[in-house]
Amino acid sequence: MTFWTLFYLLLGFVLLIKGADVLVDGSAGLAKKLGIPKVIVGLTLVAFGTSAPEGTVSLIAAIQGNANISLGNVIGSNIANIALVLGIAAMIRKITVRRVTVTKEVPMAILAVAAILFMGYDTVFQEQEGIQNVIAMGDGFILLAFFVVFLYYIFGDLKSTEKQEEEIVKKEKANYKESFWYLGLMIFGGLAFIIGGGKLIVDTASEIALAFGVSEALIGLTIVALGTSLPELATAVVAALKNEDDIAVGSIMGSNIFNVFLVLGITSIISPLAFDPILLLDVFFALFITILFYIFLLQKKGLGRFYGSILVFFYAVYIVSLGFRETVIAYFGG
Repeated sequence: MTFWTLFYLLLGFVLLIKGADVLVDGSAGLAKKLGIPKVIVGLTLVAFGTSAPEGTVSLIAAIQGNANISLGNVIGSNIANIALVLGIAAMIRKITVRRVTVTKEVPMAILAVAAILFMGYDTVFQEQEGIQNVIAMGDGFILLAFFVVFLYYIFGDLKSTEKQEEEIVKKEKANYKESFWYLGLMIFGGLAFIIGGGKLIVDTASEIALAFGVSEALIGLTIVALGTSLPELATAVVAALKNEDDIAVGSIMGSNIFNVFLVLGITSIISPLAFDPILLLDVFFALFITILFYIFLLQKKGLGRFYGSILVFFYAVYIVSLGFRETVIAYFGG
């Protein structure tokens, strides 16, 4: 581990934080310019941009035949997005959640995790001789069909905007003067900084972990999944600090849905993904943490510091369990 390793790690964090700051401002400005609710921009443009690392890693891993990395990255990132990202954001400041997020977007995120379980674990849900656990090309097309349904929900949300909110949006649109070129530069520049910073952090953190003798398998389950969630973390935290709750929550829900329906959909069409039963624990935990988040929202219509700390606690438990599982597998495998 050298001075340059630490320098690149620090540079990565600087790019990440600055990129998130610019991205949030640009996204909020675009929503005002177009006269649409900010959550729509969060669910689409921001979510798509912050899902780019997961998409890139999963696609490359699948093409190289590393299905566990591809699936593990998506599952681990979805867990980190809710338990760590939204947990930390809520600990900074209570996050207010729109009604449509509770009724449409979070249930869609739960469905996305359930889809991995039902499509991947074929030996349980399909009683056919010689069947294998795999997310095949047909499953990929079904996932993409779900993604189209998700887009339909989003555009339906545009039509169901409450009148009071509609008046606020119209007023913001009339008063906003920045050009589309300027906003586009902010958004794509912010995304470039976030993705570049995230890559620097993942690469240097992996180098540091290997220097301390941490296994590559454990690095993949933790650092890679967490690293590809850094864009969501930076965006959500900055959005929470700027009181842009719709962008914070919208980007996370959108990213989790994008990760499964779009990323895994395209990936499994290009290269079918063998589903290792060891990932069952991770899928069930992802389902548990998403449902728990949904229950919290039903209780308070928002996410405060107490509930945020519970989510972060469960993420810490999950990471510890990964290390324990790795140790057990290494012991009995050896």
